[in-house]
Amino acid sequence: MSARRTDNVQNNTKGLTKPYPKANVLTRKGRLLSLLWAFRSIWMEETDSGMPIKAVIFDLDGTITEPYFDFDAIREEIGINRNGGPILEAMESMTLEQRTRAEAILHFHEEKAVSESALNPGAKDTLEGLRQRGIRIGILTRNRKCNALAVAEKHRLCFDAVVGREDGPAKPNAFGVLHLCERFAVQPAETMLVGDYLFDLLCARSAGAIPVLIANHDRAPEFAHHADFTVQTLHELLPIVDNHNGVHGPVA
Repeated sequence: MSARRTDNVQNNTKGLTKPYPKANVLTRKGRLLSLLWAFRSIWMEETDSGMPIKAVIFDLDGTITEPYFDFDAIREEIGINRNGGPILEAMESMTLEQRTRAEAILHFHEEKAVSESALNPGAKDTLEGLRQRGIRIGILTRNRKCNALAVAEKHRLCFDAVVGREDGPAKPNAFGVLHLCERFAVQPAETMLVGDYLFDLLCARSAGAIPVLIANHDRAPEFAHHADFTVQTLHELLPIVDNHNGVHGPVA
Protein backbone atom coordinates (compact mmCIF):
# COMPACT_ATOMS: atom_id res chain seq x y z
CA MET A 1 0.00 0.00 0.00
CA SER A 2 1.75 3.11 -1.20
CA ALA A 3 0.75 6.59 -2.15
CA ARG A 4 2.40 9.49 -3.87
CA ARG A 5 3.02 12.59 -1.80
CA THR A 6 1.98 16.01 -2.98
CA ASP A 7 4.46 18.78 -3.74
CA ASN A 8 1.83 21.47 -3.45
CA VAL A 9 0.18 20.98 -0.09
CA GLN A 10 -0.04 24.72 0.50
CA ASN A 11 -2.42 25.17 -2.43
CA ASN A 12 -4.75 22.39 -1.25
CA THR A 13 -5.74 23.76 2.11
CA LYS A 14 -8.87 23.03 4.07
CA GLY A 15 -8.62 24.26 7.55
CA LEU A 16 -7.01 25.44 10.68
CA THR A 17 -3.98 24.45 12.68
CA LYS A 18 -1.89 25.13 15.75
CA PRO A 19 -1.67 28.07 18.16
CA TYR A 20 0.89 30.54 17.05
CA PRO A 21 3.28 31.50 19.86
CA LYS A 22 4.16 27.83 20.47
CA ALA A 23 4.72 26.91 16.83
CA ASN A 24 8.44 26.10 17.13
CA VAL A 25 7.98 24.11 20.33
CA LEU A 26 5.11 22.11 18.87
CA THR A 27 7.02 21.40 15.68
CA ARG A 28 9.97 20.05 17.67
CA LYS A 29 7.55 17.98 19.75
CA GLY A 30 6.06 16.44 16.60
CA ARG A 31 9.47 15.66 15.10
CA LEU A 32 10.66 14.02 18.31
CA LEU A 33 7.57 11.83 18.54
CA SER A 34 7.97 10.82 14.88
CA LEU A 35 11.60 9.82 15.48
CA LEU A 36 10.69 7.79 18.56
CA TRP A 37 8.06 5.87 16.63
CA ALA A 38 10.47 5.27 13.75
CA PHE A 39 13.14 3.84 16.07
CA ARG A 40 10.53 1.72 17.84
CA SER A 41 9.32 0.22 14.56
CA ILE A 42 12.85 -0.58 13.44
CA TRP A 43 13.70 -2.15 16.80
CA MET A 44 10.57 -4.34 16.79
CA GLU A 45 11.04 -5.15 13.07
CA GLU A 46 7.31 -4.82 12.50
CA THR A 47 5.42 -4.64 9.25
CA ASP A 48 1.80 -3.72 8.65
CA SER A 49 1.04 -7.02 6.95
CA GLY A 50 -1.87 -8.80 8.64
CA MET A 51 -2.01 -6.48 11.64
CA PRO A 52 -5.57 -6.04 12.97
CA ILE A 53 -7.26 -2.66 13.22
CA LYS A 54 -7.31 -1.67 16.89
CA ALA A 55 -8.05 2.06 16.57
CA VAL A 56 -9.87 4.37 14.17
CA ILE A 57 -9.15 8.10 14.16
CA PHE A 58 -11.63 10.48 12.55
CA ASP A 59 -11.44 13.99 11.22
CA LEU A 60 -14.29 16.16 12.54
CA ASP A 61 -15.78 18.63 10.04
CA GLY A 62 -16.80 16.87 6.83
CA THR A 63 -16.25 13.41 8.34
CA ILE A 64 -18.13 13.03 11.63
CA THR A 65 -20.23 16.11 10.86
CA GLU A 66 -21.50 17.39 7.55
CA PRO A 67 -19.16 19.87 5.82
CA TYR A 68 -19.77 23.37 7.13
CA PHE A 69 -16.82 25.74 6.84
CA ASP A 70 -16.38 28.00 3.84
CA PHE A 71 -12.66 28.62 4.21
CA ASP A 72 -12.42 30.94 1.23
CA ALA A 73 -15.06 33.18 2.80
CA ILE A 74 -13.23 33.08 6.15
CA ARG A 75 -9.96 34.02 4.41
CA GLU A 76 -11.68 36.97 2.76
CA GLU A 77 -13.16 38.12 6.07
CA ILE A 78 -9.76 37.92 7.75
CA GLY A 79 -8.02 39.60 4.84
CA ILE A 80 -5.95 36.64 3.60
CA ASN A 81 -5.55 36.07 -0.11
CA ARG A 82 -7.51 33.04 -1.32
CA ASN A 83 -4.24 31.54 -2.55
CA GLY A 84 -2.46 32.46 0.68
CA GLY A 85 -2.23 28.92 2.02
CA PRO A 86 -3.69 27.43 5.21
CA ILE A 87 -5.37 30.03 7.41
CA LEU A 88 -3.51 29.59 10.67
CA GLU A 89 -0.15 29.13 9.01
CA ALA A 90 -0.79 32.45 7.29
CA MET A 91 -1.69 33.96 10.65
CA GLU A 92 1.71 33.08 12.10
CA SER A 93 3.26 35.94 10.13
CA MET A 94 0.69 38.49 11.30
CA THR A 95 1.22 41.21 13.84
CA LEU A 96 -0.29 40.67 17.29
CA GLU A 97 -3.15 43.04 16.50
CA GLN A 98 -3.90 41.35 13.18
CA ARG A 99 -3.71 37.91 14.72
CA THR A 100 -6.02 38.82 17.61
CA ARG A 101 -8.64 40.03 15.14
CA ALA A 102 -8.22 36.93 12.97
CA GLU A 103 -8.56 34.61 15.97
CA ALA A 104 -11.82 36.31 16.96
CA ILE A 105 -13.19 35.74 13.46
CA LEU A 106 -12.14 32.07 13.52
CA HIS A 107 -13.63 31.47 16.95
CA PHE A 108 -16.92 32.97 15.81
CA HIS A 109 -17.13 30.64 12.80
CA GLU A 110 -16.01 27.61 14.80
CA GLU A 111 -18.62 28.15 17.52
CA LYS A 112 -21.32 28.73 14.91
CA ALA A 113 -20.29 25.46 13.22
CA VAL A 114 -20.81 23.61 16.50
CA SER A 115 -24.26 25.09 17.11
CA GLU A 116 -25.40 24.33 13.55
CA SER A 117 -23.62 20.99 13.18
CA ALA A 118 -25.35 17.91 11.80
CA LEU A 119 -23.94 14.39 11.76
CA ASN A 120 -22.87 12.78 8.51
CA PRO A 121 -24.94 9.71 7.53
CA GLY A 122 -23.78 6.65 9.43
CA ALA A 123 -21.62 8.54 11.93
CA LYS A 124 -23.39 7.49 15.13
CA ASP A 125 -23.95 3.88 14.05
CA THR A 126 -20.33 3.54 12.95
CA LEU A 127 -18.98 4.85 16.24
CA GLU A 128 -21.25 2.51 18.18
CA GLY A 129 -20.20 -0.41 15.97
CA LEU A 130 -16.52 0.28 16.54
CA ARG A 131 -17.11 0.43 20.28
CA GLN A 132 -18.91 -2.93 20.18
CA ARG A 133 -15.83 -4.36 18.48
CA GLY A 134 -13.51 -3.03 21.16
CA ILE A 135 -11.84 -0.60 18.75
CA ARG A 136 -10.59 2.69 20.20
CA ILE A 137 -12.01 5.90 18.73
CA GLY A 138 -10.03 9.10 18.34
CA ILE A 139 -10.70 12.53 16.88
CA LEU A 140 -7.91 14.46 15.16
CA THR A 141 -8.97 17.93 14.09
CA ARG A 142 -7.42 21.20 12.95
CA ASN A 143 -10.18 22.82 15.00
CA ARG A 144 -9.94 23.47 18.74
CA LYS A 145 -10.41 20.51 21.09
CA CYS A 146 -13.23 22.27 22.95
CA ASN A 147 -15.30 22.37 19.76
CA ALA A 148 -14.87 18.65 19.13
CA LEU A 149 -16.01 17.97 22.68
CA ALA A 150 -18.97 20.31 22.20
CA VAL A 151 -19.98 18.37 19.06
CA ALA A 152 -19.75 15.13 21.04
CA GLU A 153 -21.97 16.55 23.78
CA LYS A 154 -24.52 17.98 21.37
CA HIS A 155 -24.92 14.72 19.43
CA ARG A 156 -24.31 12.34 22.35
CA LEU A 157 -21.17 10.82 20.86
CA CYS A 158 -18.37 9.16 22.79
CA PHE A 159 -14.72 9.62 21.78
CA ASP A 160 -11.88 7.93 23.64
CA ALA A 161 -9.51 10.83 22.99
CA VAL A 162 -9.41 14.10 21.07
CA VAL A 163 -6.40 15.93 19.63
CA GLY A 164 -6.97 19.54 18.63
CA ARG A 165 -4.70 22.14 17.12
CA GLU A 166 -3.58 23.34 20.56
CA ASP A 167 -2.03 19.94 21.34
CA GLY A 168 0.77 19.92 18.76
CA PRO A 169 1.58 20.28 15.07
CA ALA A 170 -1.60 19.92 13.05
CA LYS A 171 -2.36 17.74 10.04
CA PRO A 172 -0.68 16.93 7.70
CA ASN A 173 2.03 16.52 10.37
CA ALA A 174 2.02 12.97 11.77
CA PHE A 175 2.02 14.20 15.38
CA GLY A 176 -1.69 13.73 16.08
CA VAL A 177 -1.83 10.15 14.85
CA LEU A 178 1.32 9.18 16.74
CA HIS A 179 0.07 10.90 19.89
CA LEU A 180 -3.24 9.01 19.76
CA CYS A 181 -1.50 5.71 19.00
CA GLU A 182 0.66 6.22 22.07
CA ARG A 183 -2.45 7.06 24.12
CA PHE A 184 -4.23 3.92 22.89
CA ALA A 185 -1.12 1.68 23.12
CA VAL A 186 -1.47 0.63 19.47
CA GLN A 187 0.82 0.77 16.46
CA PRO A 188 0.14 3.20 13.58
CA ALA A 189 -0.19 0.17 11.28
CA GLU A 190 -3.07 -0.97 13.51
CA THR A 191 -4.82 2.37 13.05
CA MET A 192 -7.10 3.86 10.41
CA LEU A 193 -7.42 7.60 9.84
CA VAL A 194 -10.70 8.56 8.17
CA GLY A 195 -11.07 12.00 6.65
CA ASP A 196 -12.47 13.95 3.74
CA TYR A 197 -9.43 16.01 2.83
CA LEU A 198 -5.88 15.73 1.51
CA PHE A 199 -4.29 16.64 4.85
CA ASP A 200 -5.99 13.67 6.54
CA LEU A 201 -4.53 11.25 4.02
CA LEU A 202 -1.05 12.74 4.07
CA CYS A 203 -1.08 12.71 7.86
CA ALA A 204 -2.02 9.02 7.95
CA ARG A 205 0.59 8.11 5.37
CA SER A 206 3.30 10.05 7.16
CA ALA A 207 2.51 8.32 10.46
CA GLY A 208 2.33 4.84 8.94
CA ALA A 209 -1.43 4.52 9.51
CA ILE A 210 -4.08 3.42 7.01
CA PRO A 211 -5.62 6.39 5.15
CA VAL A 212 -9.34 6.23 4.37
CA LEU A 213 -11.05 8.91 2.27
CA ILE A 214 -14.72 9.72 2.66
CA ALA A 215 -15.57 10.91 -0.84
CA ASN A 216 -18.58 13.06 -0.05
CA HIS A 217 -17.57 16.19 -1.96
CA ASP A 218 -16.55 17.30 -5.45
CA ARG A 219 -12.79 17.46 -4.79
CA ALA A 220 -12.51 13.87 -3.53
CA PRO A 221 -11.19 12.51 -6.85
CA GLU A 222 -8.16 14.81 -6.49
CA PHE A 223 -7.19 13.07 -3.25
CA ALA A 224 -8.28 9.47 -3.84
CA HIS A 225 -4.86 8.20 -4.98
CA HIS A 226 -3.49 9.02 -1.51
CA ALA A 227 -6.02 6.69 0.17
CA ASP A 228 -5.89 2.94 0.75
CA PHE A 229 -9.68 2.84 0.95
CA THR A 230 -12.36 5.19 -0.34
CA VAL A 231 -15.93 5.23 0.98
CA GLN A 232 -18.92 7.29 0.00
CA THR A 233 -20.45 7.25 3.48
CA LEU A 234 -19.37 6.06 6.92
CA HIS A 235 -21.77 3.12 6.59
CA GLU A 236 -19.08 1.44 4.47
CA LEU A 237 -16.37 1.61 7.13
CA LEU A 238 -17.35 -1.26 9.45
CA PRO A 239 -17.31 -3.89 6.66
CA ILE A 240 -13.79 -2.74 5.73
CA VAL A 241 -12.66 -3.06 9.36
CA ASP A 242 -14.30 -6.47 9.74
CA ASN A 243 -12.79 -7.76 6.50
CA HIS A 244 -9.36 -6.51 7.52
CA ASN A 245 -9.69 -8.15 10.94
CA GLY A 246 -11.04 -11.42 9.53
CA VAL A 247 -14.45 -11.01 11.16
CA HIS A 248 -17.36 -12.67 9.37
CA GLY A 249 -21.00 -12.44 10.31
CA PRO A 250 -22.74 -10.12 12.77
CA VAL A 251 -20.89 -8.68 15.74
CA ALA A 252 -22.61 -9.21 19.09
